[in-house]
Amino acid sequence: MRWAHWGKRLTAAGIGAALATGCQSTRVPPGVPAEPRTPEQLGTAAPALFAPKSVTAAALRPTGAACAASAAGPGGEVQLTSAFATAPGGAALVGPVPENALDLGVALRLAGVNNPTINRAREAVNEALADQLAARALLLPSANVGANYRYHRGALQAATGFQRDVSFESLYLGAGAGVTGAGTAAAPGVRLFAHLGDAAYEPLAARQRVAAQRATARAVQNDTLLAVAVGYLELVAAESRLDILRQGETDLAEVARLTAVYANAGQGRKADADRAAANLELLRRDLKRAEEEVATASARLCRLLSLDPSVRLRTPGAPPQPVRLVPEDTDPEGLIATALQARPEVAAGAAAVTEARVRTRQERVRPCVPTLSVGYSAGGFGGGLTNSGFGAVRGRAEFDAVAVWNVQGLGLGNRARVRAADAGMGAALAGYDLAVNAVRREVGEALADARAAATQIRTAEAALAIAEEGFKLESDRIKQVPGRPLELIDSFRQLLESRQELLRATVAFNAAQFRLWVAVGNAPE
Repeated sequence: MRWAHWGKRLTAAGIGAALATGCQSTRVPPGVPAEPRTPEQLGTAAPALFAPKSVTAAALRPTGAACAASAAGPGGEVQLTSAFATAPGGAALVGPVPENALDLGVALRLAGVNNPTINRAREAVNEALADQLAARALLLPSANVGANYRYHRGALQAATGFQRDVSFESLYLGAGAGVTGAGTAAAPGVRLFAHLGDAAYEPLAARQRVAAQRATARAVQNDTLLAVAVGYLELVAAESRLDILRQGETDLAEVARLTAVYANAGQGRKADADRAAANLELLRRDLKRAEEEVATASARLCRLLSLDPSVRLRTPGAPPQPVRLVPEDTDPEGLIATALQARPEVAAGAAAVTEARVRTRQERVRPCVPTLSVGYSAGGFGGGLTNSGFGAVRGRAEFDAVAVWNVQGLGLGNRARVRAADAGMGAALAGYDLAVNAVRREVGEALADARAAATQIRTAEAALAIAEEGFKLESDRIKQVPGRPLELIDSFRQLLESRQELLRATVAFNAAQFRLWVAVGNAPE
C-alpha cells in the first residue's frame, strides 16, 4: 500500500500525517493474543498536526528536514512523528496530543486491523481458493487402504441355480477393501472417478471465481476505508463547528455585556440588552447541540473502526483545509475511462461473465464426454471352507476401468441444464452492465459535487471576508459610541453563518474528493 503517497497529500493540506506503514489486516490464529485496537495500544498515537490558533500558517509550513518519518519502537510498534517545523530556539510549535486523538492516517490503519467486513470478504477469497484446489484435483486418484473379513454359513445359490449348504470364510488385507470371492474390490486401493468435462472446465470456472472474489474483496476494502475517511471528516466538521460556536459565544457575550452596561448606565435601551442576551442563550443552545453532534460523530467513527463506542475520539484540531486529490476541472470522460479500467467492481463483473461462459460450454459438452472410473487394488487374500481350515493368504491384484456416457432425461435434462447456464450468463452480463453504470454515475456525481463545493468555498471565503470586516467595524463603533446593537447582532449572525458555511463547503469538498479518488479506481491507502 502507498501510505507515503497519501501522507504527502494529506500533510500538505494540513489534515493527515506522512505515513510509511500499511493497513493490511491479518488474521489472528487461535491462541494468539488479538492485535491492539486503540492508537495508544498500537504504539501509533497520532501526532498533533495542528498548532494553536495563535501560530500563523507561514510558521507551520514544513521544512525539508522535518518531513514525517516512521520508526520502529520497542517491541516493533510503529511510531509516527510530526512533519512540522519547530519555532526558533527549538520550542515545538505543536502541543501534546490529547488522549484518544487520531489523525486520518491512524484512522485508516485502524480500519484495516481485524475489520469484520474486510475479513469476511477475505474469507470469501480463501473459500474460492479452496474450491479452485478441489477443482484442480478432480483428475487425481484417491488412495484407500483397508481390510475385510467374511464368514458365511448356510444356503448358497450357485450360478446354475442350485442351492447347497456351505460354510466358508475369507480375509483380505492391502490396498482397497471389500474383496470377496471372484468379485472385484468394492473400494479399490487407487481410484479415479470423475466426469472428464467437469475435470476440464471446473478449474477454469474456479479460477474466474477466485478473480471475482479477490476483486470484490478489494472493492469492500475500498468502500470500508472510504466510509472511515468520510466519518473522520464528519468528526472534524463537528468539532470545527463546535469551535466556531464557542468563538461566537465569546464574541456575542461581549456584545451582551456592552449592551447591558449601556442599559444600566441609561445610555441604551433595556430591550436591546434583552435582545442580545436572548441571542446569547440561543447560541448556547446551539452549542449543546453541537456537542451532541461531536459525540454522535465520534460514536459513528468508533463503529466503523470496530472500537468501543463509549471511547471518545478527537481529531488533532484546527479548521480543515481543502484537499485536492483529483483536479475538479479534469475531463469527466477521461476519468470514467480510467475508472472502468481500474475499478475492482468492473473486474469482478468481467470475471463473473467469463465464469458463466465457461459454465455454459461445460453443460453443452456434458452428454458428449464420459464419466471415467478407474480402480486398482493389490493385497493378500486368503480363506477356505470352515470344516477344512483357513487357507494360506496369497497375493491378489485387480485393475478395472469403466467409461459411461450419460444422457439425462433422454436429453431434456441436459437441455434444461444448458438453459439454466445461459440464464446465468445473461444475469452475469446484466451485473457487469450495472457495475459499469454505477461506476459512471459515481464518477460523475463525485466530480459534480467537487466542482460545486469548490465554487461554494470561493463564495464562502468572499462572504466571510466581508462579514469579518463588517463585524469589526460594528464592534469598534459600539465600543466608541453607545448605540443600538441591532446592526452589530446582524453582523455577528452573518459572521457566524459565513464561518459555518465555509466549514460546510470545505468538508463537502474534501468528502467529494475522497469519493472521486475512490470512484476512479484508487484505494484510500
